[in-house]
Amino acid sequence: MKRRDFLRNTFGACSTIWLGQNFFDVCKALAQEQPKEQATKLVYIRSGLENPTGSDQSYFWLELMVSGVAEIIPSSVPDEFLFLIKKCRPGDLTGQMNYDNPYIKRAEVKAVNQQDCSVRLVVKNQNVMPEMRYALVPSVLRAGMYRLRIDAGSFSSPTAIKESDLEIQESNLAFGPLATRAFTDLIVIHHVGMGAAEEAAAEIHRLHLRNGWSGIGYHYVIHKNGMIERGRPRDTVGAHTYNHNGSSVGIVLDGNFEDAIPTAVQLEKTARLVAALSHIYNITPDYNNVVGHRDLNTTLCPGKNLYIELPQVRDKALAYMKE
Repeated sequence: MKRRDFLRNTFGACSTIWLGQNFFDVCKALAQEQPKEQATKLVYIRSGLENPTGSDQSYFWLELMVSGVAEIIPSSVPDEFLFLIKKCRPGDLTGQMNYDNPYIKRAEVKAVNQQDCSVRLVVKNQNVMPEMRYALVPSVLRAGMYRLRIDAGSFSSPTAIKESDLEIQESNLAFGPLATRAFTDLIVIHHVGMGAAEEAAAEIHRLHLRNGWSGIGYHYVIHKNGMIERGRPRDTVGAHTYNHNGSSVGIVLDGNFEDAIPTAVQLEKTARLVAALSHIYNITPDYNNVVGHRDLNTTLCPGKNLYIELPQVRDKALAYMKE
């Protein structure tokens, strides 16, 4: 069998292709054979370990440069993280991987089919899963290029509740261009404020796209039954609080709390999520850092019946952080 036929059959079967010279050769072969109109491709990979001075953070980072806006679908199993990169064929991939870190023992990029790739991160200790964060942001230096930044590690001091403990439902939404926040010192609580019908993250996403935004402006949606859905990627700039999006996380509770009353499980999950986010961003969940939308803008949001519950949410969040 000819080498090119072998490589094509191997990729068609979605077999594992490890980073290395063979993988680079395969990518070049695919790049030559793909239609020219499929412009989105994986360009290069960088990785490393960061331990910012003066912080409790320590994390392994993996950065992929993509020549277009790809759709990122994350998932996780007991000992690994998987990112499906849709509409992103492995083009002229170059770069080297560095696994000298306490969190990830192996990183793998493979072609799923002729237009989609995947990134697989296998953790070193499945009993102590690192926290994960990621963002797809436009490149400042290269027009038309986007950076997929994936971090795995510890982002602040220990706490009893972490985001990974909350069984957050991934909504797998496709966004327009997003920017990463330079810092985070604020958590803003909202309500949907519409009718009695349930408003899933996907429905809010569609409404916000019609506004000309990059997608759902909130980072989390908490439903009446306590289920938490992810909205925007956690570390990206939201679109929920005028003049404060650049430094805040937005949480929206499903319901109109000018009329209705938030459920007990909604408030409980809100407190737990606030505790987890306060842990990640190393902030104290007090009146300065956890606020209602009405504290910052002229609005009734998050509704009077939710707003009066915020002191209890703050107190519970702080208690969870001290357990």
